[in-house]
Amino acid sequence: MATALFTFQVWDFFITLFIPEHFGPIMLTHHAMAAIVSWFSLSHQVLHHYGIFFLGVTEVSSMFLVFVDMGRYFPPAAGSKFGLLISICGPMFLVTFFVYRIVIWWVVSYTLWKDVFHVIRTGSAERLRPGKSFVLKYIYLPFNVLLGLLQMYWFSYVILPGAIKTVRGEGL
Repeated sequence: MATALFTFQVWDFFITLFIPEHFGPIMLTHHAMAAIVSWFSLSHQVLHHYGIFFLGVTEVSSMFLVFVDMGRYFPPAAGSKFGLLISICGPMFLVTFFVYRIVIWWVVSYTLWKDVFHVIRTGSAERLRPGKSFVLKYIYLPFNVLLGLLQMYWFSYVILPGAIKTVRGEGL
């Protein structure tokens, strides 16, 4: 998972440079932070249990976003199967983003923080991964909070207002 997400985030970082509506410091920072977390998970072989959620499960919402974006760039014909797919994927993106990246994110994060503090305090982190416990304290924990806050920002100020505009028929 770490390899796949690292590769995707690096690719997405550079692609974002060429897409004006995605190009910006927030999106680039997100891709950079996700790539860094993935890289350290891979290179330092830590937090594989949490990688399942943070590097994998949270990306479920992105599958729906791909189709929503396709609908923006290639508007579907009225009444088409593609149009039906897009009309289903929009709400699914909203729901899965909220569930996985807002609600469950903070529940799993609480456990992550508890576990990191435990392995640091007991010396397990240093015993099992000598010289690599700094990744837990100085990469994973701060990036966990920053990425979580970034997702809350996107949901509150981008995704939810966009969904409300769509429901009202105001477009995106």
